[in-house]
Amino acid sequence: MAPRSDSSSAHRGRALFVVHDTDTDRGIADTGTLREHVADRGYEVQIVHPAGELPDLSGFDFIIVMGSSESAYDDSVPWLAAELTYLRAALAANVPIFGVCFGGQLLSRVLGGTVKRSDHPEHGYVTVNSVAPELVSNGPWMQMHYDRFSLPPGAREIARNGAALQAFTFGRNLGVQFHPEISPAVWATWQASWAVSREGQLVVERGIDLQKITAEISARAEESHRQCGILLDAFLKLVYAPV
Repeated sequence: MAPRSDSSSAHRGRALFVVHDTDTDRGIADTGTLREHVADRGYEVQIVHPAGELPDLSGFDFIIVMGSSESAYDDSVPWLAAELTYLRAALAANVPIFGVCFGGQLLSRVLGGTVKRSDHPEHGYVTVNSVAPELVSNGPWMQMHYDRFSLPPGAREIARNGAALQAFTFGRNLGVQFHPEISPAVWATWQASWAVSREGQLVVERGIDLQKITAEISARAEESHRQCGILLDAFLKLVYAPV
């Protein structure tokens, strides 16, 4: 893939989203404001689930790997091996990857990092300490995770807080632990999916204040939408950086 020099041009190419909800409508909804911003910047968007046929990598400018209620270290997940193989192929082909939460954990794993259960799960909006706020701001960012990733060998730590590493880069690839795509619609989709997932059971068991989070997501909707666009543009600068 040849990087394009003008990151502000009206149309650049194609973007692939990898989603992890087997319900097609929920999977599409999970892409949230990230998909909106990608489309607004002139990209043709394709959305796939790793259980299906994964497209030829050469047709895409970059890949965005979304969250999941599964664990990135659970090799019993039926489609996980295929996705890991696909992401390794993307790295080998120099197709940039933007990993979000579970997607960031997968990116860490394929780069040689580790993913494990977190001693400090995060739910709701939190701030992070960024060494490159022009790339990843201090937030606040929406969190909903029980696992955490380590910094892969050769990667650059970008942000962390007291709970976990929050963002890293590896060349033109970016992994984040938080959810920049959040919106009231995405949150509603998550809650619908929890009825049939292990994450939903954990939410119930841990007594998370869903009403409080719902109210904050609604109150921060415009801010979150704007922050997501800024983060995407920062990632696109990585995508089209000289190699």
